[in-house]
Amino acid sequence: MNISKQEAQESLTEIDNAISQTQKAAGHFTGYILMLWGVIWAIGFSATQFFPHGSRWFMLTLDTIGFFGTWICVRKSNFKFGRPGGGRIGLAWMILFGYMILWGGLLQPSGHESMAFYSTVCMCAYVMMGLWLSRFLLWLGLMVTVLTVAGFYLLPMWFPLWMGITGGGALFLSGLSICRSWK
Repeated sequence: MNISKQEAQESLTEIDNAISQTQKAAGHFTGYILMLWGVIWAIGFSATQFFPHGSRWFMLTLDTIGFFGTWICVRKSNFKFGRPGGGRIGLAWMILFGYMILWGGLLQPSGHESMAFYSTVCMCAYVMMGLWLSRFLLWLGLMVTVLTVAGFYLLPMWFPLWMGITGGGALFLSGLSICRSWK
């Protein structure tokens, strides 16, 4: 079977178009989720700085809103774009959250240690997703992890606010960047 140069070029163009459309669909899906969690982190961690006694229930409420918001984003994107493998990605996140709850119960971190623990476990997932889906997620996960560790050791008195600004800000701005650049 011989393929002409023109046929090969047309096939490559079709592949490029398919990749571009998938990237746009995944970009909006990923971008909106990153912006949602950026706002949740910014509000939740910043509020913890100033109202530490009510932070557990406040964060639980915000996390619940985040899970439902993420679910809505996933459902809307699946209706529009039908992403292959998306179910496995969602299942991987559910497994990770199950293990986070298990590890949290076993290790029982509290205060700033708890914030650093849960944040870095989530960023570990971003790094791993970045290995398969997008280098952008890998670098975002690594950057927020470094910021978390730096704030934990260098700014212990201001750590929740640090996490709200740096962690929440990084997630939100990354999501905004994805939505704008992958139009």
